[in-house]
Amino acid sequence: MIFTINGQIVFDSDTGMLGLIDSLDERVQISNPTKRLLLLLIQHQGEAVKRDIIFKKVWDDFGMISSNNNLNQCVSKLRRLIKNFGLDDETIVTIPKIGFMLHPQIEIERGADITLMPHEGDISVESDFEHSPEHVPAEHTLKERTAGLLIRSNISLLILLIAIIALGAAVGIWFATKPLERREVFVGQAGTCKILMSETLLQDDNSTTLKSGVLSYAQRLKPQCTSDEYVLVIKSRTLRTWSRDLSRLYFMRCGTLRDSKSEVCWSITEPAASAG
Repeated sequence: MIFTINGQIVFDSDTGMLGLIDSLDERVQISNPTKRLLLLLIQHQGEAVKRDIIFKKVWDDFGMISSNNNLNQCVSKLRRLIKNFGLDDETIVTIPKIGFMLHPQIEIERGADITLMPHEGDISVESDFEHSPEHVPAEHTLKERTAGLLIRSNISLLILLIAIIALGAAVGIWFATKPLERREVFVGQAGTCKILMSETLLQDDNSTTLKSGVLSYAQRLKPQCTSDEYVLVIKSRTLRTWSRDLSRLYFMRCGTLRDSKSEVCWSITEPAASAG
């Protein structure tokens, strides 16, 4: 439909052409959002058109992204064009906190017998504006947002997996390096000493034979202990024997330090009679 604005500007709502009635060579082609905005204001001349209505009728219904920034740019461009064509830039009135209105004193004539056909010389003043990133179709924007969310989700999962692996490795290292709790069991009496053995030595099937052999050897040593001392038998974990089937045991006399929770151990020398 063709509209004349104040008897001097002609607007074709179908093609988006805007120009002067007496000089049709001076015309421009406005973008689709700007065309729909101008048509909406003309249809509701003298009424304050709410921003939400403008968003829906100009952008949302056509699968485009609406925003205050887009609307303000459209209004600014329309005002500049109208002013260039000789009308007051206040033809489009801002209604604070509500929206915009086409001034009621502007004369609008519908269905004027004028044809505005676009040709190669027409100037498109808003081609870049219409194809700006803020006007990408909603479906395309949704795909980009979905892809972005998927990438962020995958990164979060990767970070979580790395954290779990690191935690598992730390726990494994802690258990591997944690000192074993040493428990001693009473084996018997030798000399004036109690003979104690590490509990780990008695976990094998031949523990009875081992206890008997250790006690027999300790009794040959005839160790002498005070009331707070004892003989401890432990297995070497650092020195290897010449045969894998053999274990190296150590006999040590241990005692508690006075005024301390610490113990001190020292070796027991075999009696001279058993050395030969």
